[in-house]
Amino acid sequence: MKAGAYAPNRPEVTLYAMSGDDIPMYFDMNNLTPKQQADHAVNVDLLGHQQVSLMAISKPEDYVAVYDDFRRPPYAALLQRFHELQSSLGLPMVPLDHLVYAPKDSYYEAAAAKLPPVAMINLLMVSPSNRALHTDEAGIERNLKLNSKFHFAEHAAGFGIPTPETLITAQPLTGNPEAEAFFTRHGGQVMLKMTGFAGGRNVASVENCSAGDRYLADYDDAAPVILQQKIPLQRFQEWTIDLHITDREISVDNVRRIMLADGLWIGNLHHVDYPLTPEQEAILINVGEYARSFGFGSADGNNFGIDFFKGPDGEIVVTEINPRWTAGLFSSELLKRLQVDRDAVAYYDLVAKDRCLEYLDYVESRLPGRSSTAFEIVPLGFMPFDVDVAGQPFVSVWSIVIGDFPAYRSEAKQRFGPQAFPNADKVPL
Repeated sequence: MKAGAYAPNRPEVTLYAMSGDDIPMYFDMNNLTPKQQADHAVNVDLLGHQQVSLMAISKPEDYVAVYDDFRRPPYAALLQRFHELQSSLGLPMVPLDHLVYAPKDSYYEAAAAKLPPVAMINLLMVSPSNRALHTDEAGIERNLKLNSKFHFAEHAAGFGIPTPETLITAQPLTGNPEAEAFFTRHGGQVMLKMTGFAGGRNVASVENCSAGDRYLADYDDAAPVILQQKIPLQRFQEWTIDLHITDREISVDNVRRIMLADGLWIGNLHHVDYPLTPEQEAILINVGEYARSFGFGSADGNNFGIDFFKGPDGEIVVTEINPRWTAGLFSSELLKRLQVDRDAVAYYDLVAKDRCLEYLDYVESRLPGRSSTAFEIVPLGFMPFDVDVAGQPFVSVWSIVIGDFPAYRSEAKQRFGPQAFPNADKVPL
């Protein structure tokens, strides 16, 4: 049986098993700091969204491993409703009886114990956390390099990859001559980066060494630190590209704008018009060649994400690479299947727990092909855990809004109240 982090759309009968794998890549799970424990818990919970979306971007013969929490009320009813809505779009869905339920704290071990009759296991990334489903020690060693911000900082320039000026240094920053000089050189416009959680949670904007040391109070004193020149968002736009890498070739799967709220990733803007020139694409394909030089890619193909900035004169600046499935890959695949020909926003937001089914009734009235408004909504996923907002339980939902996002924001808030959909207010459209 094949097992690894392959690209979507495999012809084999496949089990998709995806949970939070970033923290276990680098840290002893029995000896985490409080910050690492919190980061890992959030990452694991967030992957519930992706597990739901996998039902709609796979095929009826496939299986998806999902958290046991999807069996609890009201989440079981929400899962059934998501499946009905996605099926009504004509998508070739994974049937509900092909879901493999597993406790989130022993997700991979339980999935391995209940392994259905499949020819392939498709993972988010090859990591020590999912060893129960693979024996790819070489893949773990490869990803230890490629998923490391420090490894990329050390090797990117030598491969001709354009990156911001970057310094790898030690703690504390205060009194550290090279760190002090770095802040001075860049006028306090500096990003601090640490290994660990994806989605921007181990990245912070800091204006001086003292601010950096305050941020680092949650980290081990011996952990190395990356300082990187901050890219001016007034002039540059932040993007992600997914490459499909085989052992023979590299191709572009999708390109999308990154959307952040309070420094954290909340979603992507998928443009219909291809946003790269041939010269820009060649720069990013070269990053894929960098990954291949470290053994990334297979005959079946693997997904590889790149975070980059586009400048006003067409310049490309690469800030991070991800040798795994990216969150935007899920929404991109669904948009392809629906053959969407308009710009679309895929993002996370919050709905009051007691109004979730009402929200899905609203979504049904705005599904593609059923809405007379300037926008349409596709339900992508949700997280089967309560989110506390001022003492009230909310549910995190993942949706695609096709077309006029401001019109959607206005109508949804008018219907569900100003407290609903707080992230919609932060989407820069």
